Amino acid sequence: MFRIDIKIVAISLTVLYILMVIFFYYFYKHLVIKDAKQEVLTILNTTKAIRSYIENIQKPVIYKLKKEKKLYSEFFDPRLMSSTFIANSIHDIYRQKSEAYNGFVPYKYKLAATNPRNPANLADGFEKKILQKFRKKEIKEFSTFIKENDIEYFFVALPIDRNQKSCLKCHGNPKDAPRELMKMYGDKAGFHEKVGDLRAIISIKVPITNIVSTHIKDFFITISIGFVVFVLIFIFLYIIYKNNQKLQKKRELLLMHQNKLASMGSMIENIAHQWKQPLSQLSFAMANLEIRMKKGILDEEKLKEKIDESKGQIQFMSNTIDDFRNFLSTQKDKEFYHIDEVIKLSYQLLSSSIDKNSIKFISNIDENFKLYGYSNEIIQALINIIKNAIDILKLREIKEPAITIKTYKKDEKKYIDIYDNGGGIDVEPIDKVFEPYFTTKDKGMGTGIGLYLAKIIIEKNGGQISVKNIHNEAHFIIKF
Repeated sequence: MFRIDIKIVAISLTVLYILMVIFFYYFYKHLVIKDAKQEVLTILNTTKAIRSYIENIQKPVIYKLKKEKKLYSEFFDPRLMSSTFIANSIHDIYRQKSEAYNGFVPYKYKLAATNPRNPANLADGFEKKILQKFRKKEIKEFSTFIKENDIEYFFVALPIDRNQKSCLKCHGNPKDAPRELMKMYGDKAGFHEKVGDLRAIISIKVPITNIVSTHIKDFFITISIGFVVFVLIFIFLYIIYKNNQKLQKKRELLLMHQNKLASMGSMIENIAHQWKQPLSQLSFAMANLEIRMKKGILDEEKLKEKIDESKGQIQFMSNTIDDFRNFLSTQKDKEFYHIDEVIKLSYQLLSSSIDKNSIKFISNIDENFKLYGYSNEIIQALINIIKNAIDILKLREIKEPAITIKTYKKDEKKYIDIYDNGGGIDVEPIDKVFEPYFTTKDKGMGTGIGLYLAKIIIEKNGGQISVKNIHNEAHFIIKF
């Protein structure tokens, strides 16, 4: 039968769900970084394209206009001729629009150079190291996470285009630069560069909150769907588990009923054995009364004596039937009971088989403790163990066979030990004797459900059962 341990299922599904959350966390983290990097690189490449347009198309047109004297030769306006100024202005507008549209914390754009005209564009130590790597052509792009003022950013940088000959008009010899540029920036910074030099890097710092917010919804939708799926799986398995429990309970009840029916033969034999003596005494009492009546010597006192004697025998026989009937009945409510009561009744129900096989039955009640549960079920468990011992003693033809039941307390636990001198159990591992349909008896001699049911019953009533061989004896130890 397909069996499910619902606790293991719950733990397994929980662990799997946690692993799924971790997996998707790192998956979306990687996806977020990948998307953010791609988006930032797109912006930076667009910026490079704008700078390239200014350097290669816009500036040559202005120089041509100067040459044609449509503009005076010393003309310089950063709004038209400074790619850095224009790029910064475009990013300022873009940041404002982006912030107004989606509420993001604005990203930070910067051109970082080691020899800038504008001090705001001076590279810091971190940016200088990156610029140096680009100059040596060690890398083509750079990205990492940085923290500034307790805010974590995703940082991406690209190199600008290397200096061309036209760049030197403003960044070569100060004497060649427009006077309006000199007047605006002076002649100390941004000059004396050469063709092929890498002047600066452009970078963007994007707050992590902006990046995360783009995929946080997807992440929570995914793990929510995963949670629902896992809950549905658990519910499905729980329904199977409950159905299995019901089937298992029905199976156990059926096995217990079959076990009781299988014991009925020996029970009826036991009733016949216990009734034999009372019936003989009743027969003798009736014969005695008949003789006295014929002789005319039957007095009231003698009649009362024989009636009382007969009542006692009839009550004994009635009690025997009650014991048998109570054992076969289904107990509905739990109750408190003393252990000596169930041991005594277990013996009475098997006394015929015990006496017939000349087995010495020893009952050592060191502690007559109380238990709470279904006494009838405990009786059935004890009968199964005792009957198994009877069969072994009979099968192995043990001389001076004996079965001992001992009760005691140890470490606040209540124990029932049942052992016989039948030579022990030759099974490895020994706990296999509790498996359903496992038997060491010859074919047709055993069903293999007695000890299995005993284990089920003991555990159902809050106890544990184990078995081991001690001094060539099979010891069944029941603990409550």
